[in-house]
Amino acid sequence: MASKKLLLTGAILAAGLFFFGRGAIRWIELEAQQAQLQSEIATLQAENRRLAEESRRLREDPAYMEAVARRELGFVRPGETVIKLKKKQ
Repeated sequence: MASKKLLLTGAILAAGLFFFGRGAIRWIELEAQQAQLQSEIATLQAENRRLAEESRRLREDPAYMEAVARRELGFVRPGETVIKLKKKQ
């Protein structure tokens, strides 16, 4: 009877160690994943703030809007002459 209790106790302890060990590894993996996701969230929040500021400037700042249109779309004012230079290769 005592040996059955000892065997049962050992089996319970072994099962507990097995499941806890795997649980601990999974816990560590989840902690690392959470840290990575928090870093990504911080990066995306910073990008969101930057884009919101650019959107605000495009709506409210005519000089900025003109600079962006000239730089990105190649817009020119009437009477201006565009000279394109070839880059050396």
